[in-house]
Amino acid sequence: MQICFPLGFDISDDKNIRVDVKKLVSILLEYNKTIACDNLLNNKNEIINSNFPLTAYKNVIEYFLSHGYYIENKSYYENNAKGRINFSKTIKKNRPIIQTFNNKNSFVYTRFQVKRKMVNENELITAINKYCVHEAFSKFGFVFSSFMPPKFNLPTDKNYCIYLLDNKLNNTFNDDRKILFQSMKNILLQDDNILDKTDFKFGTYHFYVVWERMIDKAFGIKNKEVYFPKTKWNLRCSNQNPDYLLQPDSIMLFDDRIYILDAKYYKYGISGVASDLPNSASIIKQIVYGEYAAKLETKKEIHNIFLMPFNRFNNPLKLGNIFENIGFANGEWRDNLKQYENIQGILIDTKFLMPFNRFNNPLKLGNIFENIGFANGEWRDNLKQYENIQGILIDTKFLMQNYNKKSNDLLKLLAKNVEETKI
Repeated sequence: MQICFPLGFDISDDKNIRVDVKKLVSILLEYNKTIACDNLLNNKNEIINSNFPLTAYKNVIEYFLSHGYYIENKSYYENNAKGRINFSKTIKKNRPIIQTFNNKNSFVYTRFQVKRKMVNENELITAINKYCVHEAFSKFGFVFSSFMPPKFNLPTDKNYCIYLLDNKLNNTFNDDRKILFQSMKNILLQDDNILDKTDFKFGTYHFYVVWERMIDKAFGIKNKEVYFPKTKWNLRCSNQNPDYLLQPDSIMLFDDRIYILDAKYYKYGISGVASDLPNSASIIKQIVYGEYAAKLETKKEIHNIFLMPFNRFNNPLKLGNIFENIGFANGEWRDNLKQYENIQGILIDTKFLMPFNRFNNPLKLGNIFENIGFANGEWRDNLKQYENIQGILIDTKFLMQNYNKKSNDLLKLLAKNVEETKI
Protein backbone atom coordinates (compact mmCIF):
# COMPACT_ATOMS: atom_id res chain seq x y z
CA MET A 1 0.00 0.00 0.00
CA GLN A 2 1.31 3.44 -0.98
CA ILE A 3 -0.01 6.76 0.34
CA CYS A 4 1.05 10.05 -1.27
CA PHE A 5 0.55 13.24 0.73
CA PRO A 6 0.32 16.75 -0.77
CA LEU A 7 3.21 19.19 -1.00
CA GLY A 8 4.32 20.52 2.37
CA PHE A 9 2.45 17.96 4.46
CA ASP A 10 4.47 16.97 7.52
CA ILE A 11 3.92 13.23 7.98
CA SER A 12 3.55 12.04 11.56
CA ASP A 13 5.34 9.06 13.08
CA ASP A 14 4.00 5.53 12.66
CA LYS A 15 1.87 5.86 15.79
CA ASN A 16 -0.10 8.82 14.43
CA ILE A 17 0.07 8.16 10.69
CA ARG A 18 -3.57 7.03 10.55
CA VAL A 19 -4.69 10.44 11.82
CA ASP A 20 -2.87 12.03 8.89
CA VAL A 21 -4.41 9.58 6.42
CA LYS A 22 -7.91 10.33 7.74
CA LYS A 23 -7.29 14.06 7.35
CA LEU A 24 -6.19 13.58 3.76
CA VAL A 25 -9.10 11.29 2.90
CA SER A 26 -11.57 13.71 4.51
CA ILE A 27 -10.24 16.51 2.33
CA LEU A 28 -10.52 14.42 -0.84
CA LEU A 29 -14.03 13.24 0.04
CA GLU A 30 -15.16 16.80 0.81
CA TYR A 31 -14.10 17.94 -2.64
CA ASN A 32 -15.13 14.69 -4.31
CA LYS A 33 -17.37 16.43 -6.86
CA THR A 34 -14.57 18.76 -7.87
CA ILE A 35 -12.12 15.92 -8.51
CA ALA A 36 -14.56 13.10 -9.26
CA CYS A 37 -13.14 12.53 -12.72
CA ASP A 38 -10.06 10.83 -11.35
CA ASN A 39 -10.71 9.75 -7.78
CA LEU A 40 -10.95 6.01 -8.45
CA LEU A 41 -8.57 4.12 -10.68
CA ASN A 42 -7.76 0.45 -11.03
CA ASN A 43 -4.27 -1.02 -10.96
CA LYS A 44 -3.80 -0.09 -14.63
CA ASN A 45 -4.51 3.57 -13.84
CA GLU A 46 -7.79 3.35 -15.76
CA ILE A 47 -10.60 5.55 -14.45
CA ILE A 48 -13.44 3.55 -12.92
CA ASN A 49 -16.82 5.11 -13.57
CA SER A 50 -18.69 3.65 -10.63
CA ASN A 51 -20.43 4.68 -7.45
CA PHE A 52 -17.80 3.04 -5.28
CA PRO A 53 -19.11 3.92 -1.81
CA LEU A 54 -15.99 5.25 -0.12
CA THR A 55 -17.98 7.80 1.86
CA ALA A 56 -20.38 5.03 2.90
CA TYR A 57 -17.47 2.90 4.17
CA LYS A 58 -16.19 5.87 6.16
CA ASN A 59 -19.62 6.53 7.72
CA VAL A 60 -20.22 2.88 8.65
CA ILE A 61 -16.76 2.53 10.22
CA GLU A 62 -17.07 5.75 12.22
CA TYR A 63 -20.50 4.74 13.54
CA PHE A 64 -19.15 1.31 14.52
CA LEU A 65 -16.14 2.79 16.32
CA SER A 66 -18.42 5.17 18.26
CA HIS A 67 -21.40 2.91 18.99
CA GLY A 68 -20.56 -0.68 18.07
CA TYR A 69 -22.95 -2.67 15.89
CA TYR A 70 -26.30 -1.02 15.28
CA ILE A 71 -28.95 -2.42 17.63
CA GLU A 72 -32.53 -1.14 17.62
CA ASN A 73 -33.61 -0.28 21.17
CA LYS A 74 -36.55 1.97 20.40
CA SER A 75 -40.09 0.65 20.91
CA TYR A 76 -42.58 1.30 18.14
CA TYR A 77 -46.33 1.51 18.71
CA GLU A 78 -49.39 1.04 16.54
CA ASN A 79 -53.11 1.58 16.92
CA ASN A 80 -54.69 -1.81 17.61
CA ALA A 81 -57.33 -3.59 19.67
CA LYS A 82 -54.94 -6.26 20.88
CA GLY A 83 -51.44 -6.29 22.24
CA ARG A 84 -49.37 -4.90 25.07
CA ILE A 85 -51.07 -1.59 25.89
CA ASN A 86 -49.25 1.64 26.70
CA PHE A 87 -52.01 3.58 28.52
CA SER A 88 -50.05 6.85 28.65
CA LYS A 89 -49.64 6.93 24.86
CA THR A 90 -53.23 5.75 24.38
CA ILE A 91 -54.63 8.65 26.44
CA LYS A 92 -52.50 11.13 24.47
CA LYS A 93 -53.17 9.80 20.98
CA ASN A 94 -56.51 7.97 20.93
CA ARG A 95 -59.99 9.48 21.21
CA PRO A 96 -62.28 7.55 23.58
CA ILE A 97 -66.00 6.90 23.26
CA ILE A 98 -68.01 8.74 25.93
CA GLN A 99 -70.72 6.60 27.53
CA THR A 100 -73.38 7.88 29.93
CA PHE A 101 -74.89 5.56 32.54
CA ASN A 102 -76.99 6.69 35.51
CA ASN A 103 -76.11 10.30 34.69
CA LYS A 104 -72.41 9.50 34.91
CA ASN A 105 -69.97 9.80 32.01
CA SER A 106 -67.27 7.23 31.38
CA PHE A 107 -64.58 6.93 28.74
CA VAL A 108 -64.23 3.72 26.78
CA TYR A 109 -61.31 2.93 24.48
CA THR A 110 -61.90 0.38 21.76
CA ARG A 111 -58.40 0.71 20.29
CA PHE A 112 -55.11 1.24 22.05
CA GLN A 113 -51.47 2.18 21.46
CA VAL A 114 -49.82 -1.23 21.60
CA LYS A 115 -46.19 -2.21 21.14
CA ARG A 116 -45.48 -3.30 17.62
CA LYS A 117 -43.80 -6.64 17.14
CA MET A 118 -40.63 -5.87 15.15
CA VAL A 119 -38.19 -8.31 16.68
CA ASN A 120 -37.41 -10.06 13.40
CA GLU A 121 -37.02 -6.84 11.40
CA ASN A 122 -34.75 -5.27 14.02
CA GLU A 123 -32.57 -8.37 14.14
CA LEU A 124 -32.30 -8.28 10.34
CA ILE A 125 -31.14 -4.65 10.40
CA THR A 126 -28.47 -5.55 12.96
CA ALA A 127 -27.34 -8.48 10.79
CA ILE A 128 -27.17 -6.21 7.72
CA ASN A 129 -25.09 -3.76 9.74
CA LYS A 130 -22.66 -6.53 10.74
CA TYR A 131 -22.24 -7.46 7.08
CA CYS A 132 -21.64 -3.82 6.09
CA VAL A 133 -19.15 -3.25 8.93
CA HIS A 134 -16.96 -6.10 7.69
CA GLU A 135 -17.26 -4.90 4.09
CA ALA A 136 -16.24 -1.38 5.12
CA PHE A 137 -13.26 -2.52 7.19
CA SER A 138 -12.05 -4.91 4.47
CA LYS A 139 -12.02 -2.09 1.90
CA PHE A 140 -11.18 0.97 3.97
CA GLY A 141 -10.47 -0.04 7.56
CA PHE A 142 -6.70 0.39 7.25
CA VAL A 143 -7.25 4.14 7.52
CA PHE A 144 -8.73 3.76 11.02
CA SER A 145 -7.04 0.79 12.70
CA SER A 146 -5.55 -2.67 12.20
CA PHE A 147 -8.70 -4.23 13.70
CA MET A 148 -10.71 -6.52 11.43
CA PRO A 149 -14.23 -7.47 12.58
CA PRO A 150 -15.56 -10.96 11.86
CA LYS A 151 -17.18 -11.64 8.52
CA PHE A 152 -20.97 -12.00 8.34
CA ASN A 153 -23.20 -12.93 5.43
CA LEU A 154 -26.35 -11.04 4.56
CA PRO A 155 -29.26 -12.52 6.54
CA THR A 156 -31.56 -12.65 3.52
CA ASP A 157 -31.86 -11.64 -0.14
CA LYS A 158 -29.99 -8.40 -0.96
CA ASN A 159 -33.05 -6.74 -2.51
CA TYR A 160 -35.09 -7.46 0.62
CA CYS A 161 -32.28 -6.01 2.75
CA ILE A 162 -32.41 -2.83 0.67
CA TYR A 163 -36.20 -2.77 1.11
CA LEU A 164 -35.78 -2.97 4.90
CA LEU A 165 -33.23 -0.13 4.85
CA ASP A 166 -35.60 2.00 2.76
CA ASN A 167 -38.28 1.45 5.39
CA LYS A 168 -35.86 2.54 8.09
CA LEU A 169 -34.91 5.65 6.13
CA ASN A 170 -38.56 6.60 5.67
CA ASN A 171 -39.32 6.21 9.38
CA THR A 172 -36.16 7.62 10.95
CA PHE A 173 -35.71 11.24 11.94
CA ASN A 174 -32.34 10.88 13.66
CA ASP A 175 -29.71 12.34 11.31
CA ASP A 176 -26.91 10.02 12.42
CA ARG A 177 -29.05 6.95 11.83
CA LYS A 178 -30.26 8.23 8.48
CA ILE A 179 -26.64 8.63 7.39
CA LEU A 180 -25.88 5.12 8.65
CA PHE A 181 -28.86 3.48 6.89
CA GLN A 182 -28.15 5.34 3.63
CA SER A 183 -24.50 4.31 3.82
CA MET A 184 -25.47 0.67 4.42
CA LYS A 185 -27.79 0.85 1.43
CA ASN A 186 -25.05 2.34 -0.76
CA ILE A 187 -22.73 -0.52 0.19
CA LEU A 188 -25.36 -3.06 -0.83
CA LEU A 189 -26.03 -1.24 -4.10
CA GLN A 190 -22.45 -1.33 -5.34
CA ASP A 191 -21.44 -3.81 -8.02
CA ASP A 192 -19.71 -6.65 -6.19
CA ASN A 193 -17.28 -7.25 -9.03
CA ILE A 194 -16.37 -3.68 -9.95
CA LEU A 195 -13.37 -3.38 -7.66
CA ASP A 196 -11.26 -5.77 -5.65
CA LYS A 197 -10.33 -4.52 -2.19
CA THR A 198 -6.63 -4.30 -3.12
CA ASP A 199 -7.16 -3.11 -6.67
CA PHE A 200 -7.91 0.60 -6.55
CA LYS A 201 -6.35 4.01 -6.07
CA PHE A 202 -8.08 6.96 -4.48
CA GLY A 203 -6.88 10.52 -4.91
CA THR A 204 -6.40 13.21 -7.49
CA TYR A 205 -3.79 14.41 -9.94
CA HIS A 206 -5.17 17.94 -9.48
CA PHE A 207 -4.64 18.78 -5.82
CA TYR A 208 -4.13 22.41 -6.79
CA VAL A 209 -7.94 22.62 -7.08
CA VAL A 210 -8.28 21.38 -3.49
CA TRP A 211 -5.60 23.86 -2.37
CA GLU A 212 -7.58 26.72 -3.93
CA ARG A 213 -10.78 25.58 -2.22
CA MET A 214 -9.08 25.28 1.19
CA ILE A 215 -7.56 28.76 0.95
CA ASP A 216 -10.89 30.25 -0.08
CA LYS A 217 -12.75 28.50 2.73
CA ALA A 218 -10.20 29.55 5.36
CA PHE A 219 -9.82 33.20 4.38
CA GLY A 220 -12.29 34.19 1.70
CA ILE A 221 -15.63 35.97 1.57
CA LYS A 222 -18.66 34.38 -0.06
CA ASN A 223 -19.69 37.08 -2.52
CA LYS A 224 -16.33 37.68 -4.18
CA GLU A 225 -17.75 38.07 -7.70
CA VAL A 226 -17.95 41.85 -7.30
CA TYR A 227 -14.13 41.92 -7.41
CA PHE A 228 -13.86 39.99 -10.71
CA PRO A 229 -12.46 42.24 -13.48
CA LYS A 230 -14.52 41.97 -16.65
CA THR A 231 -13.43 42.02 -20.29
CA LYS A 232 -15.42 41.69 -23.50
CA TRP A 233 -15.16 41.55 -27.26
CA ASN A 234 -16.80 44.31 -29.31
CA LEU A 235 -17.24 42.67 -32.69
CA ARG A 236 -17.76 44.49 -36.00
CA CYS A 237 -19.37 41.54 -37.77
CA SER A 238 -21.57 40.03 -35.10
CA ASN A 239 -24.14 40.96 -32.51
CA GLN A 240 -22.58 38.52 -30.08
CA ASN A 241 -20.35 40.25 -27.56
CA PRO A 242 -19.07 37.57 -25.18
CA ASP A 243 -18.07 38.72 -21.70
CA TYR A 244 -15.17 37.19 -19.78
CA LEU A 245 -14.28 37.37 -16.13
CA LEU A 246 -10.87 37.24 -14.51
CA GLN A 247 -11.41 35.37 -11.28
CA PRO A 248 -9.08 35.72 -8.29
CA ASP A 249 -9.04 32.62 -6.10
CA SER A 250 -10.13 34.35 -2.93
CA ILE A 251 -10.93 37.78 -1.48
CA MET A 252 -10.25 38.43 2.20
CA LEU A 253 -11.66 41.48 3.99
CA PHE A 254 -10.11 42.57 7.27
CA ASP A 255 -9.91 45.91 9.11
CA ASP A 256 -11.22 47.91 6.17
CA ARG A 257 -8.56 46.41 3.90
CA ILE A 258 -8.91 44.12 0.90
CA TYR A 259 -6.59 41.16 0.44
CA ILE A 260 -6.57 39.48 -2.97
CA LEU A 261 -5.35 35.92 -2.44
CA ASP A 262 -3.98 33.72 -5.19
CA ALA A 263 -3.66 30.11 -3.99
CA LYS A 264 -0.59 28.72 -5.74
CA TYR A 265 0.06 25.00 -5.25
CA TYR A 266 3.69 25.55 -6.25
CA LYS A 267 6.69 23.76 -4.78
CA TYR A 268 8.93 26.71 -3.92
CA GLY A 269 8.38 26.07 -0.21
CA ILE A 270 9.60 22.51 -0.70
CA SER A 271 12.39 23.07 -3.24
CA GLY A 272 13.65 26.55 -2.32
CA VAL A 273 14.27 27.12 -6.05
CA ALA A 274 13.19 30.54 -7.34
CA SER A 275 12.00 29.12 -10.67
CA ASP A 276 9.24 27.35 -8.72
CA LEU A 277 7.63 30.69 -7.85
CA PRO A 278 4.64 32.19 -9.73
CA ASN A 279 5.63 33.50 -13.16
CA SER A 280 5.10 36.84 -14.91
CA ALA A 281 1.61 35.96 -16.16
CA SER A 282 0.46 35.31 -12.59
CA ILE A 283 2.10 38.51 -11.34
CA ILE A 284 0.51 40.66 -14.04
CA LYS A 285 -2.89 39.10 -13.39
CA GLN A 286 -2.64 39.97 -9.68
CA ILE A 287 -1.77 43.57 -10.51
CA VAL A 288 -4.89 43.75 -12.68
CA TYR A 289 -6.97 42.37 -9.81
CA GLY A 290 -5.51 45.04 -7.56
CA GLU A 291 -6.18 47.85 -10.02
CA TYR A 292 -9.78 46.77 -10.42
CA ALA A 293 -10.32 46.51 -6.66
CA ALA A 294 -8.71 49.93 -6.16
CA LYS A 295 -11.13 51.41 -8.69
CA LEU A 296 -14.09 49.89 -6.83
CA GLU A 297 -12.89 50.71 -3.31
CA THR A 298 -11.10 54.05 -3.51
CA LYS A 299 -10.75 54.49 0.26
CA LYS A 300 -9.46 51.02 1.13
CA GLU A 301 -5.94 49.62 1.04
CA ILE A 302 -5.52 46.79 -1.44
CA HIS A 303 -3.01 43.99 -0.86
CA ASN A 304 -1.98 41.22 -3.23
CA ILE A 305 -0.76 37.85 -1.95
CA PHE A 306 0.44 34.52 -3.34
CA LEU A 307 -0.22 31.68 -0.86
CA MET A 308 1.95 28.58 -1.35
CA PRO A 309 2.41 25.34 0.61
CA PHE A 310 5.38 24.31 2.71
CA ASN A 311 6.33 22.09 5.64
CA ARG A 312 7.42 24.23 8.56
CA PHE A 313 9.28 21.30 10.16
CA ASN A 314 11.27 20.32 7.08
CA ASN A 315 12.15 22.76 4.31
CA PRO A 316 15.35 23.96 2.59
CA LEU A 317 14.64 27.59 3.50
CA LYS A 318 15.02 26.83 7.23
CA LEU A 319 11.72 28.56 7.99
CA GLY A 320 9.84 27.37 11.05
CA ASN A 321 6.68 29.42 11.47
CA ILE A 322 3.29 28.25 10.24
CA PHE A 323 3.05 31.35 8.03
CA GLU A 324 6.25 32.65 6.42
CA ASN A 325 6.56 35.80 4.29
CA ILE A 326 9.27 35.15 1.69
CA GLY A 327 9.27 38.48 -0.15
CA PHE A 328 7.28 40.11 -2.92
CA ALA A 329 6.99 40.31 -6.70
CA ASN A 330 6.23 43.34 -8.85
CA GLY A 331 6.54 44.68 -12.38
CA GLU A 332 9.74 46.53 -13.25
CA TRP A 333 7.83 48.78 -15.67
CA ARG A 334 5.74 50.23 -12.84
CA ASP A 335 6.67 52.60 -10.04
CA ASN A 336 5.34 50.04 -7.52
CA LEU A 337 4.32 52.68 -5.01
CA LYS A 338 0.94 51.15 -4.35
CA GLN A 339 0.60 48.18 -2.02
CA TYR A 340 -1.20 46.04 -4.57
CA GLU A 341 1.65 46.46 -7.08
CA ASN A 342 3.89 44.41 -4.78
CA ILE A 343 2.47 40.91 -4.53
CA GLN A 344 3.65 39.29 -1.32
CA GLY A 345 4.67 35.65 -1.26
CA ILE A 346 3.50 33.80 1.83
CA LEU A 347 4.13 30.16 2.65
CA ILE A 348 1.56 28.38 4.81
CA ASP A 349 2.02 25.01 6.47
CA THR A 350 -0.11 22.49 4.58
CA LYS A 351 -1.05 20.29 7.51
CA PHE A 352 -2.26 23.24 9.57
CA LEU A 353 -5.23 23.75 7.24
CA MET A 354 -6.39 20.13 7.18
CA PRO A 355 -9.49 19.08 9.19
CA PHE A 356 -8.87 18.68 12.89
CA ASN A 357 -10.81 18.03 16.10
CA ARG A 358 -11.75 21.49 17.33
CA PHE A 359 -12.19 20.23 20.90
CA ASN A 360 -8.85 18.44 21.27
CA ASN A 361 -6.84 20.74 18.99
CA PRO A 362 -7.69 24.39 19.70
CA LEU A 363 -6.37 26.82 17.14
CA LYS A 364 -2.92 27.91 18.27
CA LEU A 365 -1.67 30.81 16.22
CA GLY A 366 1.92 31.96 16.16
CA ASN A 367 3.81 33.37 13.21
CA ILE A 368 2.41 30.96 10.68
CA PHE A 369 3.20 32.72 7.39
CA GLU A 370 6.59 33.45 5.83
CA ASN A 371 6.87 36.40 3.44
CA ILE A 372 9.56 35.57 0.88
CA GLY A 373 9.47 38.83 -1.05
CA PHE A 374 7.34 40.37 -3.78
CA ALA A 375 6.98 40.57 -7.55
CA ASN A 376 6.03 43.51 -9.74
CA GLY A 377 6.28 44.77 -13.31
CA GLU A 378 9.47 46.58 -14.30
CA TRP A 379 7.53 48.79 -16.72
CA ARG A 380 5.34 50.22 -13.93
CA ASP A 381 6.15 52.72 -11.21
CA ASN A 382 4.88 50.18 -8.62
CA LEU A 383 3.80 52.89 -6.21
CA LYS A 384 0.50 51.22 -5.43
CA GLN A 385 0.22 48.33 -2.98
CA TYR A 386 -1.56 46.09 -5.47
CA GLU A 387 1.28 46.49 -7.99
CA ASN A 388 3.64 44.64 -5.65
CA ILE A 389 2.43 41.06 -5.38
CA GLN A 390 3.81 39.61 -2.18
CA GLY A 391 4.88 35.97 -2.02
CA ILE A 392 3.92 34.33 1.25
CA LEU A 393 4.57 30.71 2.16
CA ILE A 394 1.89 29.02 4.25
CA ASP A 395 2.49 25.74 6.05
CA THR A 396 0.57 22.98 4.23
CA LYS A 397 -0.28 21.02 7.37
CA PHE A 398 -1.60 24.21 8.99
CA LEU A 399 -3.84 24.88 6.01
CA MET A 400 -5.27 21.38 5.88
CA GLN A 401 -6.05 21.40 9.60
CA ASN A 402 -7.71 24.79 9.76
CA TYR A 403 -9.20 25.69 6.37
CA ASN A 404 -12.64 24.54 7.53
CA LYS A 405 -12.74 26.65 10.70
CA LYS A 406 -13.24 30.33 9.95
CA SER A 407 -11.25 32.35 12.48
CA ASN A 408 -10.90 36.10 12.79
CA ASP A 409 -7.57 35.48 14.53
CA LEU A 410 -6.40 33.63 11.44
CA LEU A 411 -7.35 36.53 9.16
CA LYS A 412 -5.66 38.96 11.56
CA LEU A 413 -2.48 36.90 11.52
CA LEU A 414 -2.28 36.82 7.74
CA ALA A 415 -3.02 40.54 7.55
CA LYS A 416 -0.32 41.30 10.12
CA ASN A 417 2.22 39.25 8.23
CA VAL A 418 1.46 41.11 5.03
CA GLU A 419 1.70 44.58 6.54
CA GLU A 420 4.90 44.02 8.50
CA THR A 421 6.75 43.39 5.25
CA LYS A 422 8.61 46.50 4.13
CA ILE A 423 8.22 47.35 0.46
